[in-house]
Amino acid sequence: MTMLVGLVIVVGAVGLLAVLLFPWQSLNSQRNNITHAEETLARLRAETSHLSEQVADAKDPVVVERIAREQLSLVREGDTLYRLNVDPADVVKLPPAWPLPGVAHLLSD
Repeated sequence: MTMLVGLVIVVGAVGLLAVLLFPWQSLNSQRNNITHAEETLARLRAETSHLSEQVADAKDPVVVERIAREQLSLVREGDTLYRLNVDPADVVKLPPAWPLPGVAHLLSD
C-alpha cells in the first residue's frame, strides 16, 4: 500500500511538472518572439522615417537641383561649362624599369 501511494505521488509530481513545464516553455518562446518583433518594428520605424525625409528632399526643387549638379553633372541653360582635357601621359609617370611596355605606348599619343 505504501509503495502504491509513493508511486501515485511520483506519477502525480511528474504529471504536474509536465503540465507546468510545457506552458512555461511556450511563454518564454512567446516573450522572445515579442522582443524580436519589437526590435524589428523599431528598425522599420527608423527606416520609414529616413525614407520619409528622402521623399521630402525629393520634392524640394533646391535639393533636386543640387543633386542633379553634383551627382549627374547636369547644368542649367545659360551656364558656362568648362571641360578640361588632360593628356594621360602628363599625369601618369611610369618608372624607367616599367615591365609592361604596352602601357607606356597607350599613354603616349
